[in-house]
Formats: sequence, C-alpha cells, structure tokens
Amino acid sequence: MQFFKNFTLSFKNSNGYCWQVLKFAIFLSVFTVTINCSGITNNTQDRLVARAENHFLYLSDIEDALDSFQSKEDSLVKVRNFINNWARKKLIYEKSLINLPESKIAELNSMVDNYESNLFRNAYREFVLKSLMDTMVNSQLITEFYQSNKQNFKLREPLHRIRFISFPFDNVDRKEIIKRFRRFEPEDITFLDSLSFQFSSYFLADSLWLNQVETFEKVTFLDNDNANNFLKKKKYYEVKDSLDLYLFELVERLERNELAPLPYIENTIRSIVFNKKKIEFLKVFDNDILEDAIKTTKFETY
Repeated sequence: MQFFKNFTLSFKNSNGYCWQVLKFAIFLSVFTVTINCSGITNNTQDRLVARAENHFLYLSDIEDALDSFQSKEDSLVKVRNFINNWARKKLIYEKSLINLPESKIAELNSMVDNYESNLFRNAYREFVLKSLMDTMVNSQLITEFYQSNKQNFKLREPLHRIRFISFPFDNVDRKEIIKRFRRFEPEDITFLDSLSFQFSSYFLADSLWLNQVETFEKVTFLDNDNANNFLKKKKYYEVKDSLDLYLFELVERLERNELAPLPYIENTIRSIVFNKKKIEFLKVFDNDILEDAIKTTKFETY
C-alpha cells in the first residue's frame, strides 16, 4: 500500500486532473493484473474508473487495451498514460463539437455516416461471399480452369515428392522399418506411423509436392552442398552418421518450366476462380437486395 500512496501523492502534485479517479483506476488495474497473473480469476463487477465530459472509462476497457506488464511500476506508467490519452481524445472531441463551424460538423458527420455504411456493407458482402465460397468454387471449376490455362502454370523451380525417416542405428526394428519404408503399402504406412515415436524425424506424406527449401526443412541431412547428389533422379538412399540412420526416397521430381501439378497450385487457382466469381456476384448482389426490398415493400419511392 505504501507504493500506491507514494505514487498517488506524486501524481496529485504533478497533475491535478481527476487524480482521485486515476488513483482508484491505477490501483484497481494493478490489483487485477496481479491477481490474474497469479492464476486467480477476477469476478468483480466492471467498474467506472474515469469520466471526461459525458464519456466514461471502465476497468475492462483498460484491461482489454493494455498488454501484460513487466512490473507494477511498468503497469502504473502504462495505466496512467492510457487514461490521460483517453481523456485528451474525448475532451478534444467535445471541444470540437462546440467550436467547429456547423457546416464543418455537418460535413464530418456525413463522412462518418458514409464510412460506417461502407464498413458494414463491405463486411456483409464478404460474409455472404465466404458462406457461398464452397458452392461458387468447386473442384470441377478448378480443374476446368487448370486445363484451360496450363500455359500459365509452368514451374519456376523444381518440385519433389519424397519420404524420409531418421532413427537411431541400433533400433531393434531397423530391418523391419527399412523393409516397410521401401515397400510402402497402406499396411506399411500404418506400421511406420505406430513406430513414429521412435523416429528422430520423419516425413511420410509422399503425395505432397515440395520445393527445394521445403525439402531441406523435412530432410535433416540435405543442404546446398549435397542436394545435387540426392535430388536429381528417383532413387532410394540410406545415409548413416555417428548416431542415426537416414532413409530417404525421392519418389518423383519435376523440373523447372514443366507443368505445375494441380494439387500444388490448387489454392492459387481457387483464389483466382473465386475472385472472378466475386466480381460477377457483386455486380448483381446490390440489385438483388434492392429488388427484394421493393417486392417486400421495405423500399418505396414517393
């Protein structure tokens, strides 16, 4: 308590504006933060901590706006600055309503109304579009677009399909792991998944296409120096170091300027098709709203 007493006395001397309210706010905020940091939930009712003209600041507003504090001293500074900044904004706003010409106030209110209307209208359009995305963009449309625009989907870098496992060389299941990894039938995948806790690292999703950077991230022994040795042609490799055995298979490779596989660019095509559909949708959306309002007499002209 002595800490708060010293702070509030100095604040009273340095700033005469609502120091009692600010003292109360700061104490409550620090108290709340301290309790929350201790893992205790604050169930107290929301409290008023400051007023500027007809504007009111509550404890929850401060909690929501401020990040976690490094110390109580840090929290006091942040809370005091937050409250003062809040008060300045509200007081200047009220002064503007009194001192600005009525024509300027009317102009600003019109701009605010238009901005608010645009925000809600655009948010509603996006909401409707997202809800319709799956019906607007299906796999058939994606495939058709891909087939019609293949010349635009040439690779700028090689791609690889791989699988990879690393595990301690003395693993008792080593021979069985190697056999299953090389055969890689559905039952083998299940078996390898069941032993994954024994692996140092692994990547078995060999239907996915990866660029070189992504491949390096998955295969721990690959780097720029040895990539040409392991990523040039389809082949199975075993690599051993002092601790681990690495099983690596290059399942398939596509070269630069070859046609990009559809799964690799499906999300890109989905976005392109969706944007095209979006333009078409927005052309009729507003008119449909208007026509519906006329039919239901929610819109009338006199």
